[in-house]
Amino acid sequence: MGIGRGIEEILIRAQPVSLTDAELDVEHHPIHRPAEPRPVRAWVRFPETVIRPECEAIAWTDRAVQVRWTSVNGIVRTAWVWRGAIEDGWDRPPIPPRR
Repeated sequence: MGIGRGIEEILIRAQPVSLTDAELDVEHHPIHRPAEPRPVRAWVRFPETVIRPECEAIAWTDRAVQVRWTSVNGIVRTAWVWRGAIEDGWDRPPIPPRR
């Protein structure tokens, strides 16, 4: 299920709304970067709308996931979203313990 072309055209110039550094709080929630990205579907916010593209999870913490996707015009986008924005059924591997 893709997004409509009209919405995609609006999003060409817009940037996704990503979580802030304060929200990520990597000091208390370390980032795990897997060797291979994992396919996911995520709710991603833009100033004008929300989309649900097929993405790759390229990093995550225990609370958030960094997703990457390519829009229909070939622009590669990334955004950090809350874990709850990832569609159910994604089996996120455990985060390795801190050393």
